[in-house]
Amino acid sequence: MSNVATMQAVRLAHLSDVHLTSRPLGWQWRDWFSKRLTGWINSRVLSRRRRFRRADEVLRVLIADLGSQRRPDCVIFSGDATMLGFPGELARAAAALGVGSTAMPPGLAVPGNHDYYSPAVERSGGFENYFAPWLDGQRLDEGPIYPFARKVGPVWLVGVNSCSGNRWPWNAVGRVGDAQLHRLGRLLETLGPGPRILVTHYPVGLADGQPEGPLHRLRDLDDLLVVAERGGVSLWLHGHRHDPYRLNDPRVAPFPVICAGSATQSGHWGYNEYTIDGLHLQGVRRTFDLDRRCFRDSETFELKLRS
Repeated sequence: MSNVATMQAVRLAHLSDVHLTSRPLGWQWRDWFSKRLTGWINSRVLSRRRRFRRADEVLRVLIADLGSQRRPDCVIFSGDATMLGFPGELARAAAALGVGSTAMPPGLAVPGNHDYYSPAVERSGGFENYFAPWLDGQRLDEGPIYPFARKVGPVWLVGVNSCSGNRWPWNAVGRVGDAQLHRLGRLLETLGPGPRILVTHYPVGLADGQPEGPLHRLRDLDDLLVVAERGGVSLWLHGHRHDPYRLNDPRVAPFPVICAGSATQSGHWGYNEYTIDGLHLQGVRRTFDLDRRCFRDSETFELKLRS
């Protein structure tokens, strides 16, 4: 019997794009001359504020869900904890998600583009500071945080940072970078047996399998796909897009891809549960019931992971 066939089942919860904010934000003079100004206008004046008006309430119910009898072996958070990446937002989001709390299951997190809202935010290391308990894992050395791997039962979760601080308001591209790609390839070579699940913020493609637009896509996606395939990745999990979907098309990627969607946006709010037994994934989509103020099962699905 193969190693895969003798593995015990692992239960994972996958959520993303909660986009919490806080008051006061803590503006400094340089923020008024950065991408944050247009982001704030979009959040406070335009549609984003309305779409996330119940984010705090929904996330409270979701975290209670994860801490109850549904408690998974690990929580996977695929980025965009905040609206604008302010320290107060990051601190509040980490606390609301239960990062480091003994009442919560352990977690693994990667930053989203809103958590790296500008070059200065990226350099500050704010996400890494507040989400440190969910960034613990195996690395090549004592160098950069990303990529890193966490073993949950027989499954390897591999966190990759696909975000970079962008200067211009219209620029929302992501980038892994040559150095991280090289480290990822070496890290995957060191991992033992078991399915390898890549976790990023940026997607492989849209819900129809088409690539994202040039100002929103992962710039070095093709390179990352090559490294992931060579490294034996079995499944790719991500966020960024607020509608949940799954891709299982070899023309898009050599392994299944799952987008968790937004956990807290009105009309999309939900998260995924995965039970992985060998190379078989049993998935459940849980969505927020506004009338009953609870999460309920809304869809089930199955996938075969890449061997």
